[in-house]
Amino acid sequence: MPWKKIYNAIKFTVKSVYKNFEVIKSIVLVFLIALSLVLTWSLWTLKPNYTAIEDTRTVKKEEVTDTKKVTDVIRPSQVIFYDKNSYRGMPANDKFISRINQMLDNTKFFDTKTRPFNGVDDQLKQKEYIEVVYPTDMTSDIYSQIFNMASSGGSFAIPSADRVIFYKKDTNEVEAHIISYSQRKMITASTTFPFDSLKNIINDAKSGVLEYEPFNVESGTDEGAQVARRFYFPKQSFTLNSYSYLTRTVNEDTIDRYKNALFPDPSTVKSGNTGDYFTDENSALDINRATNRIKYTNFAQEPDEDINQQTRSPLFNSVDFINNHAGWGNPYYFYNLDPSSGSVEFLPFVRGIPIIGSGMEVRLDWTNNQLNEYQRSMVELVLDDNSFKPREVRLQGAEQIKAALKEYDMSLVNKLTVGYEMAHEKGQDNVYILKPAWFMNYGPNHDWQRLFRDSRKPGGDN
Repeated sequence: MPWKKIYNAIKFTVKSVYKNFEVIKSIVLVFLIALSLVLTWSLWTLKPNYTAIEDTRTVKKEEVTDTKKVTDVIRPSQVIFYDKNSYRGMPANDKFISRINQMLDNTKFFDTKTRPFNGVDDQLKQKEYIEVVYPTDMTSDIYSQIFNMASSGGSFAIPSADRVIFYKKDTNEVEAHIISYSQRKMITASTTFPFDSLKNIINDAKSGVLEYEPFNVESGTDEGAQVARRFYFPKQSFTLNSYSYLTRTVNEDTIDRYKNALFPDPSTVKSGNTGDYFTDENSALDINRATNRIKYTNFAQEPDEDINQQTRSPLFNSVDFINNHAGWGNPYYFYNLDPSSGSVEFLPFVRGIPIIGSGMEVRLDWTNNQLNEYQRSMVELVLDDNSFKPREVRLQGAEQIKAALKEYDMSLVNKLTVGYEMAHEKGQDNVYILKPAWFMNYGPNHDWQRLFRDSRKPGGDN
């Protein structure tokens, strides 16, 4: 019967197990010990994938595609050629400035020496020279970045300078003077600068070259009146174009881009009642929708720490920070450095001219290599060759400029330059008009204002 076979099979199995119980128990015990060892080893050597955990709570940072080097954001504000009789230059010429920067990149400086400086007119009046003027005083570490001074064989023993003069000695060797009017000192160096090549570019230019005249600002010293600052103004009035450009729409995606870039963990950020103020434990982001500007404040930095402890140029820190936090947008260039406050300012340039006094500047404040505050515009112009409605604007020459300056204390005039004033095109919120005008940076707070005051504004009827 089938049930007898099943019974006999079960009986046989039970007897076999009973008979070999000790052997089976030993085998099971060995297996459990081996399994315990394997699990213990796995626990000891476990490496959790924290990246996967963080990805569930942290918004992925947007990759920055428009990173820049320090040399990419530094450009001369003027280049003047003196031919023993007259001063000439080419304003608002991007290609010309780019060519000069290429020449400077390939120039070597060597045998540097520190010497007293008694003024250009006294030392170089009988020589041809090319003067490269930068928009602000730059410290020695910045010059070491933009110039090839690695094998100079000397030292840079002046705190800062804002211009370099190249001239040919009687031996045809090209020498450079890196000049500080405020310190009454200069660095001299032998160079490989292609003096004749740049001279020929200016001489051969068929258009765009203007004649300039120097304007010296003097200050009293123990040795009498001395030149404290030197400007160059076009001798005659001249024309530049105004332009109109479309802008990329500033919307919630724009705000999210900066929020995600500036906060280490956007998921921990809380917003205020208006939705335009965001904060975590260490920082805050304030959005001004009326001006389309942002202000990011780092609370972790103590405001009263000694600024003299700054060990790295605020300019270098600023370039790195912008590169790593949503990028630049439009072409911005270095325009001001205040070592006393650790403040760095960049201005956007269009067709070789900066946009001034229109809320487009980028500013970063540093203490001890840590960011205190970052302010910038969220507006991005669509800078292509399809700008519409170019209009000629006539700008004042030297005599009118000097007459206007009589109303001001020249010791408080920091900068004078042509810049664009930017405003909405009438009735079109997504179109801006850029109108050239003379601007002055004035006073201890370095405020920008138009030199010539009139009732005509960009976007209106001109």
